[in-house]
Amino acid sequence: MLNIQNLHARVEDKAILKGVTLDVPAGEVHAIMGPNGAGKSTLSYVLTGRGGYEVTEGSTSLNGEDLLALDANERAAKGLFLSFQYPLEIPGVPALTFIRTALNAQRRARGEDEIAAPAFLKLAREKAASLKIDFEMLKRGLNVGFSGGEKKRMEIFQMAMLSPKFLILDETDSGLDIDALKIV
Repeated sequence: MLNIQNLHARVEDKAILKGVTLDVPAGEVHAIMGPNGAGKSTLSYVLTGRGGYEVTEGSTSLNGEDLLALDANERAAKGLFLSFQYPLEIPGVPALTFIRTALNAQRRARGEDEIAAPAFLKLAREKAASLKIDFEMLKRGLNVGFSGGEKKRMEIFQMAMLSPKFLILDETDSGLDIDALKIV
């Protein structure tokens, strides 16, 4: 599934990753732990194609495909999902609109038709109910005014809607209440 070989990366002139090697077969869960500043988030950003990070050596592939040759959108379309440590707020963009846009981008990348609004809303209501998320919350700007726990629940909802093949969870349990921790 995910293969990382001797990965080196830097931000500006500072080397952060220095020879990371990791193999994550399908169906396995791996935890990368370390102190603040050890490069855990940097590894997540490099894998998902976030700008500002330069890979100076090594390789990484997902299901045999070179991730470094793909831009961030292509990586997401291939099923790579990053749950941020600090989810972003996007004023003016309702959560439902954001998620439907992401889902349709995935579908187009796979050569599928976009999901029709009624089918999307039905799916969103089902997933929200299963995660105990108030559907009205999904009509608000993405993460705007949400508590830390609500932002994390929104990311879990996004995961449920997008069905990614490979999840990178950057401190997903941070800021969650007891009920939300049970869902995670």
